[in-house]
Amino acid sequence: MNFSLIQLSGFMDLLNFLLENLSDKHMTLGDNLKELGKAMAGIGETDSEGNGDLKFFSIEQAKAVIDYLNISLFKHYKLYEYLFHGPREELVISNEHVIELAQPAVPPFPALLEEGMPLDIYSSFIISPTAAETESKASDQEGYLEESCPAVESFEADAVAGVTAEEQKSAVAEIPNEIIGNLEQEINEKLQKQEEAYTLRTEKLKSPE
Repeated sequence: MNFSLIQLSGFMDLLNFLLENLSDKHMTLGDNLKELGKAMAGIGETDSEGNGDLKFFSIEQAKAVIDYLNISLFKHYKLYEYLFHGPREELVISNEHVIELAQPAVPPFPALLEEGMPLDIYSSFIISPTAAETESKASDQEGYLEESCPAVESFEADAVAGVTAEEQKSAVAEIPNEIIGNLEQEINEKLQKQEEAYTLRTEKLKSPE
């Protein structure tokens, strides 16, 4: 509308006045229209006594201002009433969650079920450091037992080196004799028992009925 600075200032004062009537004074649509009529009374009249505060507007400019207020404020008056006076829910921009952790494996609480979650998650976040250290120590001990011990091997080599060839031959010769002797004794005992059984049967057959 090519308003001047004074006309722009008067228009903003009029708009603020109508909004304050709605927000602060809780005026209805009819009452606020009456206040608008009073504020714009005398525009275009030459009588100075009837001129209002908006006398710097022409009739065409006043009609343009009324048309703007009609399509912007008065047409959506119920919406502005709800905006200023209607209860509204607060916008929740965050939410807090309380997570209860599982109790440790201390009586009377049982140990956590390992099968209830993937192994990688359990080993990364749940398993205790003591259990992990125990497993690593056990694996280290197994590997240590599987590997040969140089100190033991050197001790055995030294022990064998201290025995002469004759002592080795005599020790080897004594071992088969002991084994063979034991076997001969066991065989003789079994044969003797069988002979006694056969003799008993023969005597029963020879005895008269």
